[in-house]
Amino acid sequence: RYGLSNAFSISFAQGMVWALIGGAVSFSITIAVERGRGTLLRLLLAPVSAGDLLAAKGLACFTTTVVVSTVLICLGIGVFGVRPSSYALLFLAVLCGSACFAGIMMALSVLGSTERAAAGSGWAIMAGFTLIGGGMAPRSLMPAWMQQLSNISPVKWALQAFEGAIWRGFGLSEMLLPCGVLVLMGAATFVFGARRLSRWGSEPL
Repeated sequence: RYGLSNAFSISFAQGMVWALIGGAVSFSITIAVERGRGTLLRLLLAPVSAGDLLAAKGLACFTTTVVVSTVLICLGIGVFGVRPSSYALLFLAVLCGSACFAGIMMALSVLGSTERAAAGSGWAIMAGFTLIGGGMAPRSLMPAWMQQLSNISPVKWALQAFEGAIWRGFGLSEMLLPCGVLVLMGAATFVFGARRLSRWGSEPL
């Protein structure tokens, strides 16, 4: 059932999650910069709806993380000899993980009105999620209470989806839970962030 092609297969999933985290925090910082410089206000006053503008920012983050994840997969296969147990399910995991962290990006972008505040809060929150979600140490080594707490972390579900497609040998039915949770988390955080950001755009700095 387990399909470990080599030792890199285990750490490779963690590397892909860190790529998603980096994309989410980086895009959230750019939105904070735009707000601080007044660019966001000018964009919201343009002849396009706020929904279209915010959707475009989410799509940009989603597209970037998909592209970066695809490049990492190619490197993993071509350089490190990683052999995913299912390429189709790995692609599904990439799509769901990117959707989740694009939503998280929107939520992180409203946590600070300056670049420094957005960067600090964004990395602090994601570091906490990574710590309890298995991105720094395997969850199997954590105490029982922390393993339960990890359910709130998108990192846990992204890791589960990537590992399931790379070396755990998940089938489609087993991928539905982590992928479904990722999509729900992404939708909820995107709506939260987009609503606050839409209001903030018209507020004075």
